[in-house]
Formats: sequence, structure tokens, C-alpha cells
Amino acid sequence: MIKTLVKIVNNRNFLLISALVLGLTFTHAKDLLKPFILPTLSVTMIFSSTGFRFKVLKDWRLSLKVTLIGFLLNFVIFGTILLLSSYLLISDKAFLYGLIVIAATPPGVAIVPFTTIYKGDINRATVAVLGLYILSIFLTPFIIKIFAAGSSLSPWGIVKIMFEIVLIPILLSRLLLVKPIKPTVEKIRGKVVNWGFAIIIYTIIALNRDTIFHNFGIVLKLAVIFAITMFGAGIVYEFIFRKKSRYEVRLTNNLLLTIKSSGFAAGTALSLFGGHAALPSAVLAIFVISYLIFVGFLVKPDKNSQQFD
Repeated sequence: MIKTLVKIVNNRNFLLISALVLGLTFTHAKDLLKPFILPTLSVTMIFSSTGFRFKVLKDWRLSLKVTLIGFLLNFVIFGTILLLSSYLLISDKAFLYGLIVIAATPPGVAIVPFTTIYKGDINRATVAVLGLYILSIFLTPFIIKIFAAGSSLSPWGIVKIMFEIVLIPILLSRLLLVKPIKPTVEKIRGKVVNWGFAIIIYTIIALNRDTIFHNFGIVLKLAVIFAITMFGAGIVYEFIFRKKSRYEVRLTNNLLLTIKSSGFAAGTALSLFGGHAALPSAVLAIFVISYLIFVGFLVKPDKNSQQFD
């Protein structure tokens, strides 16, 4: 009974839904947790990055090809759809900046485990996500500075954050892979990541609780934007490539097209632009959970089962 309860409490979906509910009903901890958002995100990213192995990049030509495909899907196509729909529906600059941060955010690390769960191309997923995280150190500041040109943001401020929550965590994660502690790290990695993202989402929701209740229209607009960008794009991609590409590739590319790191986006937006700018990332987290479930029904397996094109 206790083991079952612990398993439920550590479940990613349960934690994120609980964070959402608590953020709307119990806001007393928001001011206490707000200063710890960036450190929490850094620790979460360190543990997330332990799942990456640089040896998957040894074939640099293939790695470059897969990373470029991921860039096209996750940054160019996702970003274009998101920004176009955002500029059409959102006029408030704070929320718009939050959406720009999402467009500039690397893909969610959840892509890797869910590719495994759905029996997609795990090599492709790992290479693309790792490659895009490395690329995001330079790409994310560039995108934010270009599209948030109206802000007083210093480009060096973005670069500093990218080093804190991408480059340094990736490097520090190598220290957690030494033999004496590696088994323990792998055992608790999922729990640390799930709790870290839950704390971030709770804080963002709690900080924006009054905005959500007094301006429900903005939440509805954000929901429409993510429905178009994620569900719409994902369905169209599957419709186009169902008979043109193998299941493993379609599944992995579909996730690369639709999944952004909501925790990364929330922490970055909060640090750069304040609480209101982080609200879109909190809404995104709900859609990420929903889409990760939905894609299992959307993308149908076929008889082929090879890795990499």
C-alpha cells in the first residue's frame, strides 16, 4: 500500500496536475519558492542531462543531419506556428514575451523516455534532443533578442541564464555518472526531475493565480494557441507522413515537432521578464502532458522496425 502511494506521489502526471491545483488554491508558498526557481531548474536540468550520452554523437554526419531535422521541426516549424498565432491573438507584451521564450526553448527532455515507451527511434530522439540543447546555448538568446526587441533585456543576461541552466548542468551531469554514485542517480533521476518541474509549475501558477481568475480570456487564448501549435501540427504531420515514413521515425519526429520544455521555459521567462511572462509556460505544461498521452493514439505502428534512416 505504501509503495503504491509513493509511486503515485512520484508520478509525473500526478505531480504536475497537483502542482496546477495547488497553485490555484494554495498560494502561500509562492514568495518563499520564487527565489529558488532558477536553482531548482538548474538541479532539474543536471539530473535530466544524466540521461544523455555523448557517444551517440560519434557519427558526426548522422548526428548533424538528425539535429538539423530536429531544429527544423522544433524551432522553425513549431516556432513559426506559435509566434504567428501568438501575434494574432495576444496583445499583452508580458504574455507575448513568455510565448517568445517558449518558441526559443529547446525540446522537452520527456521526448527521450516517451520515445522509449512508444517504441520510437531512441537513437534519433537522444541525438536530436542533446544536439538541440547544445545548439540552444547560442540559438535561444538570439531568438529571444530578435523577437523581444521591444524589451530592455540585455543579451548577456540571456546568455548567462543559458549557461546556468544548459551548459553547466550538462557538464555537471557527467560527475553524477561516475561508478560509485551512478546507480543511485539513475534510481532517483525521474523523481528529482518530476518534483523539480512540479515546484516550478506550482510557483508559476501561484504567482499568476489572480490573473488566471480575473482574466480567464487570456488562458483561453493561450489554450487555443497551444492546441493549434501542438495538436494541430502533430495531426497534420502524421497525416502527411503516415505512408511516407516508418513508424519509429514518425513517432520521434512528431514528438520533436510538438514538445517543448515547459519547466525550462517557465524558469527562463520568470527570470527574464517576471511572473506574467511565465504564465504561458504553465499552460504549456498542461498541453505537454495531454499531448504525450494523445500521441500514443495518433501515431500508429507499422511492420517496419529499424533505427535511423
